[in-house]
This record gives sequence, C-alpha cells and structure tokens, in this order.
Amino acid sequence: MNKLQIRIAIAVMTIACLAALARAQQSAEKNIFESPGKKQTAADFEPAPAKMETNFGPLEFTGGAFPTNASVQKIYDELDQQRATQAYMDFFPAASLYAIVKSQIRDFGFKSSSELGVTADFMTPSENYLTGNNSTIYAFASIDLKVDGPTVVEIPPGMYGNANDAAFKYLTDFGPTGPDKGNGGKYLFLPPGDKGEVPDGYFVFRSPGYRIWAMMRGFGEVGTGDQAVNWFKQRLQVYPLATGPRKQTVTNCSGKGANTLPPEDGSYFAMLNDIIQYEPSELFDSELLGRLATLGIEKGKPFKPDARMKRIFDQAAKQAVAMSRAIVYASRDPEINYWSDRHWEKMFIRNTEFTEHGHADIDARTLWHYQAICVSPNLLSTTPGVGTAYLTCFRDEEGAYLLGDRNYRLRVSAKPPVKRFWAVTAYDPISRSLLDSGGNITVGSLGDPDVNADGSVDIYFGTKAPRGKEKNWIKTDPAKGFFVVFRLYGPLMGYIEKNWKLNDFELLK
Repeated sequence: MNKLQIRIAIAVMTIACLAALARAQQSAEKNIFESPGKKQTAADFEPAPAKMETNFGPLEFTGGAFPTNASVQKIYDELDQQRATQAYMDFFPAASLYAIVKSQIRDFGFKSSSELGVTADFMTPSENYLTGNNSTIYAFASIDLKVDGPTVVEIPPGMYGNANDAAFKYLTDFGPTGPDKGNGGKYLFLPPGDKGEVPDGYFVFRSPGYRIWAMMRGFGEVGTGDQAVNWFKQRLQVYPLATGPRKQTVTNCSGKGANTLPPEDGSYFAMLNDIIQYEPSELFDSELLGRLATLGIEKGKPFKPDARMKRIFDQAAKQAVAMSRAIVYASRDPEINYWSDRHWEKMFIRNTEFTEHGHADIDARTLWHYQAICVSPNLLSTTPGVGTAYLTCFRDEEGAYLLGDRNYRLRVSAKPPVKRFWAVTAYDPISRSLLDSGGNITVGSLGDPDVNADGSVDIYFGTKAPRGKEKNWIKTDPAKGFFVVFRLYGPLMGYIEKNWKLNDFELLK
C-alpha cells in the first residue's frame, strides 16, 4: 500500500467513525414519543431464570422467584461483600486524611492544633506518608474545628502549601498560589454551620467537615534540623480564633516513626465508623451513607459487626486493595500516559476535582488517593514556573514492572524544563511510601549529580552502584519491586507542552 492509498484509507476510516458517532448521538437524543419501538405485551417480558449460575455459586428460586434459604445466604453475603468493597474505595480519601491526623496525635504526641510537626531532617521511610518526598521540608498541623471552633492558620511570606477538609477535598492553597499571593497572612477556617460574626483581616474558608489537615513546605530558606524547627516556630502559628495565639510547640518529626496509612484489613471499617460518627453527615453523599447503613455503619448507632460481618469486612478490604493496586499499577485509562510513547504516567489523569463529562471520575480518584495525599489544583500546574508536576513510572521500556533485584538506567534528558528543581524518588509499591532500601533513594538537581557531556543525567537503580556512579545511584531492595515519582518544582513550557520528554527505564544486562 503506497502513501496515497494509506491516506485514503485513513480518511475513509475517519469518516466512518464520525458517522458512527453521529448515529450514536442521534440515538441518545431521540424522542421516545416519536420512536418508542414495536408494541409489546406481558408475554414479551423475559424474567431471570429460577436457577442461575453466579460467580458466588448456584442460586435457586422456588415458585419462580422466591429464593431458597441457601440462596438467600449466598445473596446477602455477596451483597454485603460488594457494598463493603466499594465502600472501602469510595471512602478511602476520608480514611486517608483521618489516618494522618490520628497518627500525628498518636505517634507524635500532639495535644492540640497548635502543636506543629516539621520534617526538619527530611522525611524518612519510618514515616509512611503516601509518596511523600525527602527533597523538601514539610510543616503540618492537624486541625479539629469541633474542638477549637473557628481556627486561624497564620503563615509567613513565601510559604507554599494547602489545606484539605475531612473528605480530603481541597479548601485552599497557601502562599503564591493562594489568596495571600505569597505575602503571608491569616487564614480562618470556619466549622460546618458556623453562624458567628466573621472578623475582617482574614482569608475565610467554610469547611464542610470538622477535621482539616494543613500542610506547608519549605525550601532552602528554612534550613534543616534545629534551624528549620526554629524557622517555623517563629513564623507559623495555628490557634482558635476565640483565644488568639496560644502556647505552641514545633516538633522535629523526622525519623520518629508514624503510621499514616488506612488499614488494609477489616479494621478499616471501624476507622470508617469513627469518621461517620464524628463528621457531619452532610460531608458525604446520602446514597453512599445509605449503603454504609446496610453494613451496620450509621451515625448515632453502635457499630457491632458479628463474626460473619467481620469476615466479610476483612475480605472486602483485601479485595478493595487488590482493585486499587490494579487501578494504580495497571491503569486501563486511555489517557494515563503523559507521553504516548513513554511509560511515564499521570497521577492526576484529567483534573484535581476528579470529574469527567459531568460525573465523578472514581477510578481517577482512587488512582490519586491510593498513592498520594493532598489535593490542590497547583499540583497539576499549567502556568509556567508555578506549582508542581508529578509523574510516576512502574515499568521499564519493555513494559515489565520495575523489580529491585534488577539493574536499570534512567537517562534524564538535558535541560529539564523546571524553575526550581527536579528530583526522582523511589517508593515501595506495598506502602506507596519512601522505599526503605537502606541507601539513597533520591537523585535530583539539588544534589548536584554527575552530568553527561550532552547535559543529560544518568540515574542508576539496583542493589549495588556501578563503579564510579555512586553519586547518581538509587539503591533498591532485592526482595520487592519499586516505582518512582519524577517531580518538577515550577514546571516550564517544555514540560507543559510536552516538547521535552523523559526517557523510559533501560534494563541493564
């Protein structure tokens, strides 16, 4: 077939596709009064059979439709299993935020929202934050509007960060991408239903839930260690509006150990019950709450699952984790790849609201929340030099998963289009947190890596560094796989317009 024939064939296929789309659109919009179809009678109804095979066993119905006792049990077991499995995924964002807040109170000993945490010596694998990074200094506060009422977060100039509500939904950014425009200021968060007078001089946000997690990040200006702790202690405050600034502490949480992840067994549902009992019902969709109620999770009622339900909850959690892993590590979304000819994948597929064509984009929501925390439109920046951009990679150039007992090379093309810096960090696919390999797990421009003559940077992955490549080496764990996140802080047009590309992982023999 010559070039002309190919062009003609493509044109014919395009016309056929457009015609099919037009017919489908016309069918979807047809007037039922004008085309109701052929007349039917009761004899045209085709009921489900009195005996049927299902993936949870054979079912029988007496008298045509009455389920036998054995079938009733199978049906309700499956119904509860399905609802619990989907509930795990539907409520995972809320469980993720609750697990973070609870861990900071439980594991770091915080007593109030005025006790702040700082990863002054960077995040370590002993704190399993979902794809948290060890390239920047984090500061964070766990806020409870039911405890403190309207609460103020007072930030210094130049601070970056965001606040998310109890359902892990975006409330606001702090800093240059927030309403303070980088000048600092006072943010006032009001609890659900608050009818008090709102004072002047604040950036005001009404939260639909009680608990809020506020996260800020510092760059080189804050320093590290004691310097970073003191920097935030002097500049960042969180306190109830009613009391004004109160005694606060700032704790260096690096290496202290924390478990911020929701459980992946039946105990998840006890955590979910705690959330439902504490937060206003209006925070969640009533349809989802109705499904929870059929599982024994309902506001104002005790949660007392029997042995059967405990077994179902445990299995549901495991099934939901399996589904979440598939959505993250083997996405079937046609838009998942950032570049069509590369294995680098988006973390936000389309937007940070998880919507698509007027409906909730539920798989995109799972894809983000199962592997990451915090939601902000500036995590999907399209403004040059503003916000951040994240890409993940789970596979090598041949499409095989990245495994810790193999050796790889990643060549970062010359002149990465970034204003601040770029970094590549390795993660554990089980916890989706920093890989605990006992060695270096991040290489980036701040670390002054060795650069090739053409300006590209070769990064090596494996259990041992190639000779002379120690500076550009990320150590892996031979007992498990790994994945990476490539971060651009302040992405520029070359990235946004996809003119610059990351190469795939090359398996070294």
